[in-house]
Amino acid sequence: MYRGETNGSGPDVRRAEAAGQVWQRCLAIAEARRAGQAVPDAVAVSLPMTLDPAERHLLELYEPLLRLPSFTSYAVAHLGQSIDGQIATRTGDSRYVNCPANIAHLHRLRALCDAVIVGRETAAVDNPMLTTRLVAGPSPVRVILDPDLRLPAKLQVLTDERAPTLVVCALEHLDQAGRRFGGSRVIGVGRADGLLDLTELRTRLAERGLYVLFVEGGGVTVSRFVEQGAADRLHLAVAPVLVGAGRSGLQLTGAPLMRDNLRPAYRLFQMGADVLWDFDLRGPATEQPGGGGSPDTGVRFIG
Repeated sequence: MYRGETNGSGPDVRRAEAAGQVWQRCLAIAEARRAGQAVPDAVAVSLPMTLDPAERHLLELYEPLLRLPSFTSYAVAHLGQSIDGQIATRTGDSRYVNCPANIAHLHRLRALCDAVIVGRETAAVDNPMLTTRLVAGPSPVRVILDPDLRLPAKLQVLTDERAPTLVVCALEHLDQAGRRFGGSRVIGVGRADGLLDLTELRTRLAERGLYVLFVEGGGVTVSRFVEQGAADRLHLAVAPVLVGAGRSGLQLTGAPLMRDNLRPAYRLFQMGADVLWDFDLRGPATEQPGGGGSPDTGVRFIG
């Protein structure tokens, strides 16, 4: 993120060191939460007294996750999209909608969360590793939603040993999934209106010690978490690109009248060329059409 001076002691080097300390502090707090230890009253404790704005904003971005008590179920979802709401072109190409700064943000979220969740189509099309190879920190347990057991057998997440992988299927396929993947690697959940019951999934994952969840995609999976009320926070990273008739990101039923639709509280973060909207889906929402949803609307800059 920072390019240091050749003497190793210039302002850029000091900023890089401070940013590294901020991230290491974030990781330490997440590890303490996993170990059942109390979360510090001040997440900035043990950090330099003076942080530049980018370093302070980095801490503020992840503070909602860092303040979670141990054994608290929580889910943050993320989508990267164009300014016209598309996550891929009409042919399915999505490399890359967002800038490198937001890609690094994805890897940080993986490191801070206990599990990363993607849907079957995302796993099949992108064949992702879902690890933290771009940042310091542990890779999460990888959770693949495959209600009807249609995953290709040779996906990286099913064959490599970079991190544990769980496959989630509908209850009626649980025995078959156990034979295919091994009983310890599968979770069966019921259906709600024909779809996987994602609230039940959160309960099943918590029973395995996976409390803080990162729903990474794709658009259908994130939309279902939001629609079922199973997401606590939503990150929308908007890139300055127009895609046109592509593949939409959020696909929610919504209310017929504009005034009845949800206007969640939010914060704004600039990440390179992208703008990240951080929506608090559990927080108070504005009741005024056209309102901002939150008084905290100043833009914070990260990288």
